[in-house]
Amino acid sequence: MSRFLWKIRAALYRLDRANSAMWNRLRARGARPRKVPETFAHYPEPRSLGSFDTGQELKEGIFYYAGERLAAPTRSIWSVTSPAPEFTAETHGFNWLDDLAAVGDAESCALAQAWVLDWIRRYGTGKGPGWTATLTGRRILRICSHARFLLHNLDATARRQIFSSLARQLNYLGKSWKHEATGRQRIEALAGLVYAGVSFAERRATLDRINAAIGQECSRSVDARGEIPTRNPEELMELFTLFVWVYRTLEDAGIAPDPRLVAALEHIAPTLRALRLGDGTLTRFHGGGRGREGRLDQVLSDSRIRGSRAGELAMGFERMTAARITLIVDCAKPPVLSASAHGHASTLAFEMSSSRQPVIVNCGAGRAFGEEWEHVSRATGAHNTVVVGNRSSSIIDKPGFVSETFGERLLKTPQTVTRARSTDRQGTWLLTSHDGYADSFGVIHQRRLFLGPDGKELRGQDTVEARTDAQRTIVDRAGTTPFEARFHLHPDVRAQMTEDEKAIALLLPNKEMWVFRHEGGELALENSVYLDQWRLKPRATKQIVVSSRVVEYAGQITWIFKRVKDGERIPVAKRESST
Repeated sequence: MSRFLWKIRAALYRLDRANSAMWNRLRARGARPRKVPETFAHYPEPRSLGSFDTGQELKEGIFYYAGERLAAPTRSIWSVTSPAPEFTAETHGFNWLDDLAAVGDAESCALAQAWVLDWIRRYGTGKGPGWTATLTGRRILRICSHARFLLHNLDATARRQIFSSLARQLNYLGKSWKHEATGRQRIEALAGLVYAGVSFAERRATLDRINAAIGQECSRSVDARGEIPTRNPEELMELFTLFVWVYRTLEDAGIAPDPRLVAALEHIAPTLRALRLGDGTLTRFHGGGRGREGRLDQVLSDSRIRGSRAGELAMGFERMTAARITLIVDCAKPPVLSASAHGHASTLAFEMSSSRQPVIVNCGAGRAFGEEWEHVSRATGAHNTVVVGNRSSSIIDKPGFVSETFGERLLKTPQTVTRARSTDRQGTWLLTSHDGYADSFGVIHQRRLFLGPDGKELRGQDTVEARTDAQRTIVDRAGTTPFEARFHLHPDVRAQMTEDEKAIALLLPNKEMWVFRHEGGELALENSVYLDQWRLKPRATKQIVVSSRVVEYAGQITWIFKRVKDGERIPVAKRESST
């Protein structure tokens, strides 16, 4: 689609959004508390578990959400000026209720009650940014989940205020969920209606219809292989989490979940298992982070679904394992169009863990740290792969009229990505390639990986070469093109150049030592960053860089990560290059 047509589409999209926002405000203001319940007929199990440490900080007036840590001038969360839309969404979605409930003492209970009642006083009549179908569904889900905690020792007047507010929000949500975008946003809205239908006798009549709507959204959002268009592992986990909560809540109430919901769970669970590193967290690609600690294991266990995708691609990612080593490689085309708004130019990049320690990691998702960090984190150079000519293998759209509406899409992505895998007694081999640099520099990037069966060595060979006459013509025109293989280290890994400056020694927190060696380029140990959404600032770390040039239409770098035997000494330079 031409850029002119994209601008027309963007203008129409903005007009439609403005019109939708106007009708949404009218629906919120026009909502009335009808069929006000007096008590809970059923208390759903609280599955949205929070953080004890975060809950303790909330009691001290410190708020940490969406990568922002703020101190309130008073003890009310509603006295904080929101620094970002993500912060607003998390506060008005009542995510903090999970964290206060995780503490569970009398002080946190009183604080939760005060904040809920204060929200009702300030925004309960349809005012404020929290009146969207998605956030309303999220609010209702959490109020119902933590109802025993929230209503504990609450006086009759305050209870009536909460029940009346719930009735008003449900009246609004029943009219608004169909106007929400399909996918996770609409599913969050519907999840709130499911929890209300289970909780209140007055809402039971709506459950059959909402159950079927959830099933329909499952079919729309996830394909038969448990994959989503964005190829974002964390987004898939969050979607799966919602599905599991709805499934188990319906089941606990004696209601059969829609078969399409059950099918979606059975499809997604094996995919998520294939995207898990040795420490139990998700691999970080295409805008996704590692997820809240313990969340993935918890929700997989809660789903009670077994099975894996051994030997198969999982959402375009190849998983290689041997002994304690886990390797996850991006072996498919990047997401496209609107699905690529937060996608990364990460083709053929990998992450590696040894036992429960991440070793080789992508820089991560920068969205929590602002637009500039997000843009940097999406570039090929922020990933463990080859960069040609200091360019990314997919072009990231520049900020502007179109990108502000649809996000900064990926443009000119690799059109052909190949993959071949074989396993024998010697180990596992993976041969991959992509043509993301064919038009700009006339070369194809081919990566060959080998993982030994004992998990003690990972070998790689990165080749960039012109394969056709047309590509050779482009190489001649481009001149001598530089390229480099980059390997970003986890900040807990200490790195030192050896005395001869021909290798790099890596010391893991568990005292395990690895050494990196190479052929075909110049070795350097450079600065890098590790972007973790659960920390306030980017963490400093190091990256191994092997630089070379395309000569006579080709260039090649061969490298190895090898575990050092116990007791073996690796002579390192006196000056340490740890982070």
